[in-house]
Amino acid sequence: MDSVALFHLCLDLRPKYKIFAVHVNHNLREKSKYDQLFVEKLCLEHNVPLLIRNAHPKIKKNESIEMWARRIRYNAFSEVREEFCCDYIFTAHHANDLVETVIMHLNDGCGIEGLRGIPKINIPYIRPLLAYPKSSIKKYIFKNNINFILDETNDDISIKRNFIRKQIVSPWVKQTNNLLDRFISLSSRATNTINYINTILDEFSKYLKVDKNQILIPKELTRQILPSQFARLVKRLIGEESIPWRRHKWELFIQWSSTAKTGSKYSINDCWKILCDRENFIINNQFTDNLEISIESRGHYKFGSGCLKIDKTDKMLKNNNPLVEIIDWGLVSKKELKLRTWKNGDRFKPLGMKGNKKISDLLIDKKMNRFDKEKQLVLTADDEIIWVCGQQISDSVKVTSKTSDFMKLSIAF
Repeated sequence: MDSVALFHLCLDLRPKYKIFAVHVNHNLREKSKYDQLFVEKLCLEHNVPLLIRNAHPKIKKNESIEMWARRIRYNAFSEVREEFCCDYIFTAHHANDLVETVIMHLNDGCGIEGLRGIPKINIPYIRPLLAYPKSSIKKYIFKNNINFILDETNDDISIKRNFIRKQIVSPWVKQTNNLLDRFISLSSRATNTINYINTILDEFSKYLKVDKNQILIPKELTRQILPSQFARLVKRLIGEESIPWRRHKWELFIQWSSTAKTGSKYSINDCWKILCDRENFIINNQFTDNLEISIESRGHYKFGSGCLKIDKTDKMLKNNNPLVEIIDWGLVSKKELKLRTWKNGDRFKPLGMKGNKKISDLLIDKKMNRFDKEKQLVLTADDEIIWVCGQQISDSVKVTSKTSDFMKLSIAF
C-alpha cells in the first residue's frame, strides 16, 4: 500500500523529472510472483520504466532473513541508480515506520543515534512520506480508488517488527494523542544533536593523517574528547555513520580504547581493524595474508596493491631511496628467489655487519607499527634473506669492486 501510494504521488513529478520504478522479488513467498505481476501491470498502465531484481536467500553469518531482504533491496536500489544515472531514490517509509524503528533500536540498547530512527533525507535516499501517519496514506489510497495488494507476512507477529507494529505501536497510537508527532520531534532533536557532535568531530578530522592507506589518529587529540565521541569518530571514518551500533558494541569498543596498551589491536568489523600504537590510533582495512611468490627472472611481480620490480642496470647508482636497492646479481642469479611475508625467527646479515640480526629486532628498531610489521616482505635466495623490502639489503649481495652484473630491485606498496 505505502509504495503504491508513493508511486501515484510521484506521477505528478513528470514531465519535469524522469521516474523509474524498482521491484525486488525476494522469492520468499509463493505469492511473490503475483506481487511482481501487479507491479508490472501498474507500471505498464502508467508508462513508467520498471526494473526488476530477483533474489534468493543467501544469508550471511548473524544475519536474519529480514536483514538479508533489506540488504538485497538497498543493493538493488543502488545498482539501478548507478545504471540509469538517477539523482535520488524515494522510499515509502512513513511516521509509523519511524516509531517502530526507534523502538527496535531501543530494544537493541542503542545510543542517541538510534533515536534518530529513519532519516527523512540521507542523500541519495529521500523519504517523502515520513511525516505522515499510516492512516493518512490509507485515506489517500481509498479516496482515489487506487488498487493495491497486501503482504500477508506483515501479520506474522513472530517477526519482531510486525510484533512491535501490531502489539505496541498500533494500540499506543490509539491511546495517546500526538504520539507520532512526539516521535518525529524526538527524531529531529536527536538528529540535530548528532549533527552538532559531528561538526566538532569534523574539526578533529582536519588533524588526522592518512599514510599508506591507513588513518592515523593522534592520541593527544583523543584525550580532548570523550570515549563515546572517539567511538563516534571511528564510526564516521569507516563509513558506518548511519549504521546504529548495538549497546554491547559501543561498550566493547569504548572499553578497549580506554585501556588499550601499545600494540593492542581491535577488530571493529569484518573489514576494519584499529591498532593502539605509540603515538597514534591507526585504522586499517588492508589485511595481508601470508604471501609467497616465486621470482623466475627479471621483470615485474604484482602482489595485492604493490609491485616488485627487478631490472638490469649497467652501473651502481647513488641512491637514498629505501624502496630501491642495487645488488650483485651474479651472486644470486642461479638461486631460487622468492618474495614472501617475513616469519618469526627470520634472520639476515645487515649491510655492513658481520653477524646476523633477527628481522623482528630490525622492525622494532625501525619503530614500525604492528600493521606495517604484519605486512613486511622479504626477498630470499635459496631461503637466505637478501632484502628486507624497503628497509635494508643483506651484506651477502652488496656491490663490490668485483661486481660486473648489476641488478636494481625496487618495490612499491
